[in-house]
Amino acid sequence: MALRNRVASLVGLKNLGALNNLQHGKVETDYRPGDRLGIFTLIANTPGEVLMGDRDKHLDVTLSVHLTPTTSDDSVGSLITLTTVVYVHNLLGRAYMLPVTPMHRLIAPTVLRAVARSV
Repeated sequence: MALRNRVASLVGLKNLGALNNLQHGKVETDYRPGDRLGIFTLIANTPGEVLMGDRDKHLDVTLSVHLTPTTSDDSVGSLITLTTVVYVHNLLGRAYMLPVTPMHRLIAPTVLRAVARSV
């Protein structure tokens, strides 16, 4: 994110901050729409889904983290689905997404694996 923010500032895009800008110790039910979660703003927080996003002059991003409880004969677990929707506004947004799209295809599975290890 530091590299992204440095490069983005050269073309007039906003600094998103850091991924780890979280309030550790804050209970998930205390988060309200409009609160910052790392680089995103909380849109909605329900027991089964967290919606986050960010808006800029070049694109709008919405991220959903959806939790589906699962059961089998011998265990109870959860299926976590991560969905990102990007609405590109202009040529700068399209140019920005060229290198970002392949990175997201690497980052999203890595984040989900880290979450799976932590629960």
